[in-house]
Amino acid sequence: MAIEIKEKNGMFEVIGNISSQNMNSLKNYFDTLIHSSEKIILNIENVKHIDKSGAFMLEKLYRNAAKTNKVISIIGRQNREIMNMMTTTKTHYILSNDRI
Repeated sequence: MAIEIKEKNGMFEVIGNISSQNMNSLKNYFDTLIHSSEKIILNIENVKHIDKSGAFMLEKLYRNAAKTNKVISIIGRQNREIMNMMTTTKTHYILSNDRI
């Protein structure tokens, strides 16, 4: 499944699968966004599947935002489809406890 990114009121929603096949395009999109925004809200509650490389890419995105003193909130803790992989890869800490 192709990945889709929708922006609404400053929140970016990712729909589809995050995998090694599409993570570079997702990474490039948000790397550009980090440089032009002070705060990013990324909603991954509608992601159907994430693989290890996708989980680690989100972690790298999270860390890069912190290094540049930007705020990134990744919403998706309620998504059972991805939570297992995020826990397995020990990247679940990047997910915000808040829900929008």
